Amino acid sequence: MPVIDGIDSAPTSDEMKHLGAAMASFGSTPLFHLVGITPEAPTLDAVGGSRLPAHEITAGDLEALRSGYGGKGEKVDVVVFAAPQLSLVEMQKVADLLDGRRVHAATALIVCTSPSVYADSTRLGLIVRIEGAGAKVLEGTCFYNQYAREIGEANGWRRLLSNSAKIVNILGGYGYLPALASTEDCVESACAGEIVR
Repeated sequence: MPVIDGIDSAPTSDEMKHLGAAMASFGSTPLFHLVGITPEAPTLDAVGGSRLPAHEITAGDLEALRSGYGGKGEKVDVVVFAAPQLSLVEMQKVADLLDGRRVHAATALIVCTSPSVYADSTRLGLIVRIEGAGAKVLEGTCFYNQYAREIGEANGWRRLLSNSAKIVNILGGYGYLPALASTEDCVESACAGEIVR
């Protein structure tokens, strides 16, 4: 079980959600400790971390991971926010990033969220803002669970961009060329029609 130390501030619930989903997808890791953050890990020694082999992850390591997933200027066919489904906070962020913008005509932007978040997002006007920019919001589903391969083939989609390491990992096996980027860069790329980072 991994023990992660050296995090400067407590991650948000959405950051924890994405970390857990990515770790489960890439390494079948169902549990992890964050020293000083998760309750069972007040110290490194409390979770046996000092007895584990250490590996420091640098900014260079993260850039090397991203560089294997497509580069700046490459055409983007579809941008997907899913796996895990977006929270209300994430829906607000996507709506804010899309305000006054339009998704590129040659790029699809798909946002997946749960039924309860969809209802709240509708009530708060987020769905109309997101879809008004040319995106499509899906309720109660996840992109890779709904015939993602067939949808890609039917639309001629190859290059997929997402902020989810889990979906990027999974959809490589569905015939896509996946790329990983931040939420901000995903929205920018969806509007530009190409990878902007």
